[in-house]
Amino acid sequence: MKVKDNEIVRRFHAAPDATRLAVLCGPNATRCQALANELAAPLAQSAERVDLTIADLTESAARLNDEATSASLFGDKRFIMVRLNSGEAARAAAAIENLLESDTKGDPVFIVAAGMADKTALAKKIAAAPDALIATCYETSQGDAVAAISGMARDEGVQMSRDMAAAIAALTSNDLVLAKLEVEKIALYLDAAPDNPQAAELDLLTLLGAENDEEDLGLLINAAIGGDTKKLTFELAAVSTTGFSEVGLIRLMLRHLTKLAELRSKADQGSNIGKLVNHPSVFWKDRDNYARQLNIWSSNHIARLIERILALEIALKSSGQPEHVLVEQELLTIARKAAQARKSAGLR
Repeated sequence: MKVKDNEIVRRFHAAPDATRLAVLCGPNATRCQALANELAAPLAQSAERVDLTIADLTESAARLNDEATSASLFGDKRFIMVRLNSGEAARAAAAIENLLESDTKGDPVFIVAAGMADKTALAKKIAAAPDALIATCYETSQGDAVAAISGMARDEGVQMSRDMAAAIAALTSNDLVLAKLEVEKIALYLDAAPDNPQAAELDLLTLLGAENDEEDLGLLINAAIGGDTKKLTFELAAVSTTGFSEVGLIRLMLRHLTKLAELRSKADQGSNIGKLVNHPSVFWKDRDNYARQLNIWSSNHIARLIERILALEIALKSSGQPEHVLVEQELLTIARKAAQARKSAGLR
């Protein structure tokens, strides 16, 4: 069944046993991932999680269904999480169709297929299946973001003006995952709750450093992807005293990499990099960074980067290691790889 992205979580949680497959697709990669996490949240408390990649699904078309219908070692509930990068959904079609055609009902499967359109043959088959849900995550408009942020604030007990909601939308580029983090931070600062509503003033954003936080994270991200190891080391030292939001960094980095992948794809088709980065859709402060990074990373390498960052998010929740250590190690690894690529290409 095809549903709206703001309905899929409610529909699945209302009747989880009636759905064997839930798919999030469309251009908004961070929202796809966030909704997949919400779908799995009740199961994640006690069920066994099994993560599969495109390599697992292409190796054997039966693998996905086998995992979904296999009992865990201790007979506990399980759920399967699959992440497909742009262009990989078509390669996974045989495995997904095999799951849908199986007569054996198994544990739920959640698939993040960011970039897959809902008009493809595979998407139509999923929508036609009685025990499957599929939702398309589009980029959020300014108006929708403001409305959603206002709703988040009400849910947290924060009395917020429309101007303040619009300011949060602008600071987070309409990314509702990042916006939710900002609203939660404001609620914590004000000690607000639905039964203890508190008013939030616009200058609170400056006090809590929402804009500066994003700028600091952007410096880390661009230093890593741009292969500037010295700058990255300096920026990591600069934020070491105040700390940073590891989840916020992952969301921003995924958004940045999704845009980089889009631009790289157009460059591969013959578009001039200079013209691409000077398009109005690219924020003017980021144009030099994107130009530099497009000369470093190929489409395949960007896809692997996205996969690594998604894997990092899993590790943050399951490894038991300090989150900042995991993130810093990954940023340094990416920076070293980019620096090697820059040197090989003769770039400064």
